[in-house]
Amino acid sequence: METPEGPSDAELIARVRNGDLEAYGELFGRHHHAAERMARQLVPANDADDLASDAFAKVLDALRSGGGPDISFRAYLLTTVRRVQVDRIRSGRKVTATDDIAAYEREPETFDDPTVTGFESGAAAKAFASLPERWQAVLWHTEVEGEKPAAIAPLLGLTANGVSALAYRAREGLRQAYLQQHLADVAGDRCRWTTERLGAYVRGGLTKRENRNVREHLDDCAKCTAVYLELVEVNSALPALLAPALLGTAGLGYLAAASGAKVGLVGFVVTGWKKATENSTRTAVSAGAVVVVAVAAVLAAMALTGNDTPPAAISKPPAQQPTQPPGNPPTVPPVKPPTVKPTSTQPTTAPTTAPTTAPTTQPTQPATTPPPGPTSPTATTTSPTPPLPTTPILDEGLLTISMPSGGGGPADRAGGTQAAQAGVRFVITIKALANNTDPVTIGLKRGAALDWPLAGNPAGWTCNKAAATCTALNRATPAAMPVTFTAPAGGSAADRTFTVSAKTGRFYDDDSATLQAPAPPRTDENLLKILDGKADPDVHHRILTVAPGTDRSSVTLKISYGSSLEWPIAANPAGWKCSATTKTCTALTPSRPAPLPADFDVPEDGSAAARTFTVAATAGLVSDTDSEVLPGIQADESLLQIVTPTPQTDPNPFVYNRFLKVNGVGNQRVTLDISWGRNLAFLNSQESGWTCSRSSDIHRATCWTDNYRKPFNSEWTAWLPGTGTNNLLTVHARVGGREDTDTVQIPPSSSRR
Repeated sequence: METPEGPSDAELIARVRNGDLEAYGELFGRHHHAAERMARQLVPANDADDLASDAFAKVLDALRSGGGPDISFRAYLLTTVRRVQVDRIRSGRKVTATDDIAAYEREPETFDDPTVTGFESGAAAKAFASLPERWQAVLWHTEVEGEKPAAIAPLLGLTANGVSALAYRAREGLRQAYLQQHLADVAGDRCRWTTERLGAYVRGGLTKRENRNVREHLDDCAKCTAVYLELVEVNSALPALLAPALLGTAGLGYLAAASGAKVGLVGFVVTGWKKATENSTRTAVSAGAVVVVAVAAVLAAMALTGNDTPPAAISKPPAQQPTQPPGNPPTVPPVKPPTVKPTSTQPTTAPTTAPTTAPTTQPTQPATTPPPGPTSPTATTTSPTPPLPTTPILDEGLLTISMPSGGGGPADRAGGTQAAQAGVRFVITIKALANNTDPVTIGLKRGAALDWPLAGNPAGWTCNKAAATCTALNRATPAAMPVTFTAPAGGSAADRTFTVSAKTGRFYDDDSATLQAPAPPRTDENLLKILDGKADPDVHHRILTVAPGTDRSSVTLKISYGSSLEWPIAANPAGWKCSATTKTCTALTPSRPAPLPADFDVPEDGSAAARTFTVAATAGLVSDTDSEVLPGIQADESLLQIVTPTPQTDPNPFVYNRFLKVNGVGNQRVTLDISWGRNLAFLNSQESGWTCSRSSDIHRATCWTDNYRKPFNSEWTAWLPGTGTNNLLTVHARVGGREDTDTVQIPPSSSRR
């Protein structure tokens, strides 16, 4: 069915207050059927239309005078139908004939706001009355009327999805408002803890441990059990609660007529009683819970029998309620009206005792079942003593993890000096029950980024590092346990989280804490400088300097470089501790780091990336990174000379001698790459201090020395004379960062050898 279009009820109400009677006609068309259905619960069918019309007239007068509803027109109208009928009865009968009605129908002082003033005094009704009118309207249409969101949408001026979302918030608001009605009366901490979680417990929103804890408490606390039973009704049977609260006893008839399922109300009563008695270990249910179930049962019975006048005894419960446990079926209040009417006569009840004032007579109990009495045998005389309970109980107050100020407080954890030196400190506190005699143990699990936080056994505890457990020496009052974690250098949240599990007897508790990740260092371009050292064509001398500072605990340099470079730091530099394996250096004086020399050999070849080095400096929360591309070998025309000896200096006149002279050599390696043409032959040389490597299949040789003293004498033979490449000798000399290449013809064109 398509969603009807049109203004919302709130818009139509505003138009009526402004004098628009056509808007009221639209409201009449939307809600007239519901008003007649309500009227049929109060008067014969042929009078229902008149009663509904009178109610519409009353509401119109209220709107014109500025009163009436702002949003929830349906609920206000139905309440008005009931009030108009009450006024008719009161004006047409004597006062003495209206006693039964007065017991249930509160005398209205005015006709200002029946939506709120018509509620009864129960906790659920008060909670509903405390909700915003918009929430009341959506709850009425969805829960009581059972309408679909698409049908409600035009009444509230929302989309179908908006109605669903509003209904969800309204139901949750009703549960919270209901619980607030009870929290003011809660005395104990455990009752308050349980009551605050009953809403989530009914909806199945608690963890397994919390569920067990709530069940354990409900086993022992009748008052909280009563609150739980009422909340079950609020959660699962809103129609059976809201309709009578707003419309009186006729609300159940209206509800049944709207849904066409009267038996469903009885089913609600049975379900509620089943939930009250499903745990056989509970010893009692409070009087309030019994009254709630009794009222629901009687109202359901009236819906089945058509009786709209409930007995006065139900609205005024006796001062003392039966103490029979909820697991005993005979204590269920009777569902037949004759058994609870104060004017009826029961053959099983003593003539002098009224059923509503003698809770121990059990008027509806079969004759074959003896009533409980003070002389009845107790359970201890007929059954053995039950074993002590062993079900674990979650105790939220057993374990506390706190972070004291100093030694790892929030300011230190941001990366200050104190945090780095002292670590991050926590205190584990165990609060056992008074006079506890059970062992108190804790287990400690930690993430991969955390170390064992204890050094030996803390005062009052015995710890086992291998098992990650500690046992308190004093079971009644365990000592507080300080633990200190080294500040993590990184890792995920799980890696930085530790969990403490505490246990004593049946009680246990788990708590966790996550250490903050280290803050990323901020960049300071003035922190690191790479300065040029002494000028040297054969070595790239660099000096790494870090600016001084007092707000840091360490200074670290990490050096990375390309494939054409090597580790540039000498062993044990002054003021630093360096490692070629990790490629890092740490300053011994962080506040004023010493200059760090870095000497790179001139790369012979390679790309720019292969000749690049990078230094990353970190000082506390400050960092800086600098890089440099080192130049390769530079050409030096004065480096190499190929000298032809004179006849007076020629050591061997039968061969061609050529002296390879290298200029400007210090304590460095000298390398000569020699190549020649096919008409030449390189003779073996025995030059002292030189090492040569050659191949027989190619015309190339490499000779080098680390102790250059004199020119290298090379000897050659020529098979054929010539001036081409076949008679060409080429020498490439390299020293540090310099290189030079020279060539010579053998035999020479001149007469000189």
